Amino acid sequence: MAKQSQSEIDQMIQRSQCIHRDLVRRDIIQAIQSYQCNLVLKLNRYNLNEGYSKEYLCLSGTVLCEYKENRYNIPIEIILNENHPYKSPIAQVKPTSNMFISPTNQDVQSDGTITINYLKTWRHPSSDLSNLIKAMSQSFSLSPPVYSISNANYSTAPYPTNSPSMGMPMPMGRSSLYSYSNIHQGIERENQGEISQDIYHESLKTAVLERIRNRFNELNNIEKAEIESLKKTEQYLNEGEKKLELLINQIQQKQIQTKNYITNLQNKINQISEKPLLKKDNLIEDNPIIFPAPIYKQLFQAFAEEHAIQDLLYYLADGLRKRSISLENYLKHVRELSRKQFILRATMIKCRQVAGLPTK
Repeated sequence: MAKQSQSEIDQMIQRSQCIHRDLVRRDIIQAIQSYQCNLVLKLNRYNLNEGYSKEYLCLSGTVLCEYKENRYNIPIEIILNENHPYKSPIAQVKPTSNMFISPTNQDVQSDGTITINYLKTWRHPSSDLSNLIKAMSQSFSLSPPVYSISNANYSTAPYPTNSPSMGMPMPMGRSSLYSYSNIHQGIERENQGEISQDIYHESLKTAVLERIRNRFNELNNIEKAEIESLKKTEQYLNEGEKKLELLINQIQQKQIQTKNYITNLQNKINQISEKPLLKKDNLIEDNPIIFPAPIYKQLFQAFAEEHAIQDLLYYLADGLRKRSISLENYLKHVRELSRKQFILRATMIKCRQVAGLPTK
């Protein structure tokens, strides 16, 4: 089986409906390059139970195993889920026309479905297709999953890679094994007659119905899982829609409040601009403090201005600490205020001397 090129693999991945294409591409390339298998990537269409078909990526080919010092190629197929590698794939043994599923391998069901523990405990990123192939090879090496029916003699090993003419073995675990021709001869000797063909037809019909039923259940489970995933996605989108609607309502309310604030502010500005300015002559001087002499009034004003300057210097220092003003402006104002503060303090000392008050 010829190895596929990178472009062929990329084209099939692009045509598929897989979600994580980069992860799928890396996982598939690593699996194809494994020495324990000979697989090719295909894009097969499967009929679903809803009445329509759907394409899935699948790896089809053989897995190498060793049984009783011989190497054998077991035909398998690995179907990748759309959410691969976050969801486990479906692995099946695909026997040829002269092969049958062996009941001795506990990891392979009668319909060919592989149920090894590696698939049951599949979890990304610790699980990948390369390790899955290794796990299948180990399981098949312990007990071959298929056997062939010969017309004369039976063999006790699966189909070997180094001896193509040998047939697949009969199921192991019984005391004696017979080929189909020997079984038919024994039945004829016991019944002393020929068996009707209807028995074989019914047996074939039952086997086909069983395989169809298992395949139907398998595809049904796949669709149920996809429907469940779509329901969760729908629930997540609905919750997101409700959150977006709530945010939009809050933004609209804030917008209305902002418009109301702007309207009120504009009304206040209009009211202030419409008021006539009062003239200085109309102002009534309201001074509750009565000074016995002008020197005391001058002393009081100098004292008040000196304390106001002291407060202003404090707030300038706080503004510099908070970086509200630059250092250059801070030094400029501090220099002017300090000069004025010095003059005011000298004035207070002179007023105290004239008024006969203590200077300290």
